[in-house]
Amino acid sequence: MSGDGDSDRLSPDDAFATLGNETRLGILQALGRAGADLSFSELRDRVGVADSGQFNYHLEQLVGHFVRKTDEGYQLRRAGRRVVEAVLSGAVTDAPDLDRTRVEETCELCGAPIEVARDGGSIAMYCTECAGRYSHAYGEDRTGRRADEGYLGRLPLPPAGLRDRTPTEVLRAAWTWGNLEILAMSAGICPRCSATVDRTLRVCEDHDDSEGLCAECRGRQAVRLTVSCTNCIFGSGGIFSINLVSNTHLLDLITDHGLNPVVPDSIRQVNEIHGDYEEELLSRDPFRARFAFDVDGDTLALVVDDDLEVVEADRSE
Repeated sequence: MSGDGDSDRLSPDDAFATLGNETRLGILQALGRAGADLSFSELRDRVGVADSGQFNYHLEQLVGHFVRKTDEGYQLRRAGRRVVEAVLSGAVTDAPDLDRTRVEETCELCGAPIEVARDGGSIAMYCTECAGRYSHAYGEDRTGRRADEGYLGRLPLPPAGLRDRTPTEVLRAAWTWGNLEILAMSAGICPRCSATVDRTLRVCEDHDDSEGLCAECRGRQAVRLTVSCTNCIFGSGGIFSINLVSNTHLLDLITDHGLNPVVPDSIRQVNEIHGDYEEELLSRDPFRARFAFDVDGDTLALVVDDDLEVVEADRSE
């Protein structure tokens, strides 16, 4: 590996082979924590390697793609920073659990207290009284275990998000983190790698949510959306409003009523708007549907076409 230009590339195999060493990861973390260029001796002291020749060998394996050599010493390059960020977030090393705990937030559907739990890398939310937003089958994690009754959905949160936070603070952090992901998806951008995303529509043929959850699709809304990255393995999905959260008209509706759509005082306030909307299927083929959002009698109706784009917007008291 040689060179110091931003165009240097490594194959995935070579990149992981280079990083598969404790000393090299220590070098990256030391540079990341330093916040400034470090000389060879300063860097070696911080990593704690006595053998100068051995340390130089490992350092040279990183120079070019992960580390830049400067007149003052050594600094992280962008690829090195991404590695350190991933390691320090705990996403590739930690797997903390949070037992199901009641928090200071309430269900946007019925107003009852909600509980949260962390397993499988995300924060799952449950209503303590109503049936929730989804059937428990939608809460299956990678082990195939189903969520408990009252399932309201999951929010991604790296392990570092649990540090020094109460369960309520963990939920609010997860809500903001997850909402930023949804904003990116809504704008057609993968929140993991920044590539474009594909959107797949699913409409329940015989939707009936009069009893809370539809027996056919096991949800409260008939129109659902799946989002998948065209480049990496990221995928997500849910109710159709995840496709609309970055829409200017919807953002105006929320902010006009003094609500912060990213960091609200209460996540229930924004969840009620994003989740408790009216949907009307105007046409199946081609797809055309109307989604109406309401804040204290201030109503916004958005009509979406077959390209899943908003083609009409009407706001009225």
